[in-house]
Amino acid sequence: MDSTDTQETKTQILTYLKKVCGGNPKGNDSLSLIGIDSVAMAELTFELEKRFSIRIDDDILDIDTVDELISYVVARQSAMTN
Repeated sequence: MDSTDTQETKTQILTYLKKVCGGNPKGNDSLSLIGIDSVAMAELTFELEKRFSIRIDDDILDIDTVDELISYVVARQSAMTN
């Protein structure tokens, strides 16, 4: 996965979070502080699986920040292409 793909993934995730949570989430923002509770995380998981054609495991629950979420999705995308 190249940097263009990674940037596109980041842009799509940030756009989705803006739509769902409002505001302008930044990379180091805590998911809980921008409004991602357990219900929103379940919806986010479904959206990410659908949008990026990846499989997400329960370890997504260990993610705390927007940057960690982006890194997680990029790693999953890389795993799917290898």
